[in-house]
Amino acid sequence: MSERTMFLRDKFGNPVGCLAIVAFPDSNVVEYQFSVANLDQDTFDREVARGLALGRLVEAPITVHLPQRKFNLFDISRAVMKNLTRRKLVPSRAIKAAKLWLKQNESRA
Repeated sequence: MSERTMFLRDKFGNPVGCLAIVAFPDSNVVEYQFSVANLDQDTFDREVARGLALGRLVEAPITVHLPQRKFNLFDISRAVMKNLTRRKLVPSRAIKAAKLWLKQNESRA
């Protein structure tokens, strides 16, 4: 089990949020949480975004079950992005960034 972070990016490649992800390979489970900047009021700060996402991961993880027994980092990222696009009450900026990531990486699937 190891935590990793990745940034959500807009269509221009600018970071708009951060994902904190931890995988449990023995149980095909991934937990994640996210933070998204309100760019109307905030400037994006990588360290703040990372800290918020990691803190939320500890306090209230979102669980995703992976279908296959063996998976790699791409499989984890894809599952998290798909889950993020389906969640209710998620800022539209995060959903757009997740959909963009999925579109940009669909050829790898």
